[in-house]
Amino acid sequence: MSIMAARGDRTLRTTVEVVSSQCRALAGAHGMLDQASRARMVVLVDDVLAALGSPTTARPQSWASLLNHRSVGSRHLDAMTEELAQSTRADALGRLCTSRTAVLGTELAGQLPATVSNQFGNSAVVDYLRATLLELAVLSLAGGPQCLQPAALRSCVRSLSQALGERFAGHTIEARIPPASAVQLSAFGQGPTHTRGTPPNVVETDELTWLELGTGLTSLEQAVEDRRVTASGVHALELARMLPVVDLSRLT
Repeated sequence: MSIMAARGDRTLRTTVEVVSSQCRALAGAHGMLDQASRARMVVLVDDVLAALGSPTTARPQSWASLLNHRSVGSRHLDAMTEELAQSTRADALGRLCTSRTAVLGTELAGQLPATVSNQFGNSAVVDYLRATLLELAVLSLAGGPQCLQPAALRSCVRSLSQALGERFAGHTIEARIPPASAVQLSAFGQGPTHTRGTPPNVVETDELTWLELGTGLTSLEQAVEDRRVTASGVHALELARMLPVVDLSRLT
């Protein structure tokens, strides 16, 4: 196995573990979730199961492209969520959360395809799991302080930073989310571009705030006002034009 293949295999195994753990935590906290959130969890798990059952040899899209498609193309998942929430009692949805989680855990423990076909296009299976994890993490915010697993939060932080780096590659702004991630970005042609060292425009925040910024749960302006974000440099707040990375605000 090549070094790149070994790294990819480790990344997939880690992602599988994080997704499985977060699903179990959500299923265990389903009593803290509203009807729509319970339904969304079931729909998400079923969607992953369907994707795992649709392997393909086609070339996968990029990570940033997958998130773009999920941002604008989730109407089918939304409709399924609404239908399930309206047609199923809360206690039955709770049992579905638990049973679907068990099925997903079994499937993820087996041999996984490298690439899957799904309603958002052909995707690397690790990317599809990471995209689903972002939604699970947002749902977890309503489940109490122990529901969002630290490893899931950290994975989401890095995933959001990676997507921004793919979309806005550059060296004008640095977004720092210690200790999980740091990413350097362009500023739409504004400000200096540094080829070495730290750019003069720096935005820094904590992991939870970055998750909320990246998924549209809060705005950069509001986070700065609440002192959850520090920003230095005249072009630092150009970051607001790059957010959210994927809009999941409808889930809350």
